[in-house]
Amino acid sequence: MKKYNIFENIKDIHRRFLRVKFLAWITSIIFIILLARLFYLQIIMGNIYNKMAEANCISIVKKTAPRGYIYDRNYKELVINIPSFKVALIPFHFLKNENIEKAIVELANILDILPEEIKEKIQQERQYVLEPITIKRNLSEKELSLLEEKKFYIKGISIEQEPKRKYPFKNTAAHLLGYISEITKEQLIDSRYKKYKAGDIIGQSGVEKYYDEILRGEDGAVYILTDAKGSQIKNLNEINFKQGKNIVLTIDIKLQKFAEQLMEKYKYKGVILAEEPSTGEILCMVSKPDYDLTFFSGNIDIKYWKKLLRDKDNPLTNKVVQGIYSPGSIFKIVVGIGGLNEKIIDLNTSYLCEGIYWIKTWPYKCWRRNGHGYVNFFRAIAESCDIYFYKLGLKMKVELLHKYALMFGLSEKTNIDLPGEKSGIVPSREWKIRMSRLPWFPGNTVMMSIGQGYLSATPLQILNLINVIANNGYVMQPHVLKAITSNNRKIYNLFENIKLFELNIDKNTIDLMKTAMKKVVNSGAGTGKKAYITDITVAGKTATVENPHGETHAMFAGFAPYDKPKISVLVLIEHGGGGGDIAAPLAKEIIEFYLKEIKNDKR
Repeated sequence: MKKYNIFENIKDIHRRFLRVKFLAWITSIIFIILLARLFYLQIIMGNIYNKMAEANCISIVKKTAPRGYIYDRNYKELVINIPSFKVALIPFHFLKNENIEKAIVELANILDILPEEIKEKIQQERQYVLEPITIKRNLSEKELSLLEEKKFYIKGISIEQEPKRKYPFKNTAAHLLGYISEITKEQLIDSRYKKYKAGDIIGQSGVEKYYDEILRGEDGAVYILTDAKGSQIKNLNEINFKQGKNIVLTIDIKLQKFAEQLMEKYKYKGVILAEEPSTGEILCMVSKPDYDLTFFSGNIDIKYWKKLLRDKDNPLTNKVVQGIYSPGSIFKIVVGIGGLNEKIIDLNTSYLCEGIYWIKTWPYKCWRRNGHGYVNFFRAIAESCDIYFYKLGLKMKVELLHKYALMFGLSEKTNIDLPGEKSGIVPSREWKIRMSRLPWFPGNTVMMSIGQGYLSATPLQILNLINVIANNGYVMQPHVLKAITSNNRKIYNLFENIKLFELNIDKNTIDLMKTAMKKVVNSGAGTGKKAYITDITVAGKTATVENPHGETHAMFAGFAPYDKPKISVLVLIEHGGGGGDIAAPLAKEIIEFYLKEIKNDKR
């Protein structure tokens, strides 16, 4: 009989305990791993897998909200919507076709696009695997018919109806209205467009861009239950879209068309800008050359787009807010106001103009080569004597020229409600040293005194030099929005007119300049006499602006009626020649048409 050994028994029990403990640890670790995995799947990834599960049986079709209409100040339709069709692909189903390459090529041939475009769009990131991706908009009847046939052979094709823009007046007010298109890849990665996604249609320029959030509305959606093959079983839910709000602009389409026809009649390039000075409302805004908005109503015509991009005259640029020009002799208004206000001159101060002025060995000429003789303040403005302002500018020096240029709002944006506005340049001694490391010379002062040299401004800023005088010392912020309305013309919001700035100078000084500007048009010897209207008193200022790239730019800016101005006008004709000969007659026609044909119209 084997002798019982208590120590061996204890050792055996201990070994069993270790084995059980080891198994317990292994079991605990496995349990913890399973629990962690369950937490990850249910809690962390739950929403994602839930969406994936839903996407496998629910197809979401977006219902694009129609954009709001755009009207002129008299509720004439400028931009409306009409129905159109687009084709989209549902990648989840389309990629199940037996021969994907063949299907892509067949679709590309029907739609007259490159197969690579379809492949690129299929690869775009999307929230749901059953979310349709737009391939082409504004389908023709032929494309629509061929696609309907292909739907029976190619899986994943979706044809949807959506609104598209229609422009009753084609290229009229093109820069002002702007165009829309599908959001670009560059915009999608820009933080400013984080609420948009691939395929969205957004405003890309003009009013369409500036007021995109108001015009775009809220898209709707239809949730469709589908089987594994993508066949529709039933509609689960539908969210109705909300059409965008309508916008009423300040422009008068009759004046806009008239101004554009004037430019087209003479094949001019440049700007015609008209404003109601007391409110800042823009009455017309013409920038030539322009483009035909009908090419942007559906898919942008690639050939037309490339043609616009290659055009050296930059037809896509709105010169009213993005064009930078020397203000020329219109800047003499600023210099004259500064000279009077600083008591450097008075009405009787006269300077001799002999047609040429020398600074050491540098000659500076007057536009009248044989000179004006002795010239006082009123004659200097009326006949635009350059040498008078050379001498005045040298007495004021660049510091005062800079000071008064800033007082008149130059170098500061007007904050008009349009995208892309530029600000221009008001030079100073410090600015020149910073830019060129050269000192300021007397010749720089002479050129600045007549609105040339480094000085530059947008047409909007130049027109404000006139508006200051028309309003007896203040300027309203220019704007193109008059009201936001619903389809039944209920007004949601009216634009509140805002004062942009006011001159802190003697009102009598402004009255003197106003009188001088009247003489420009009405004295018989003034440079703006071709803007004269028999029964309407017009005040203004001409400018013939030196241009390093060719013939001089012709400018005229003025307002009427003289006592209670209802309209201010800037006409700028690029490479046009003399401001008095070319620009002044056009301004006359604009003023006369507006005050006689429109303001007296019994609409």
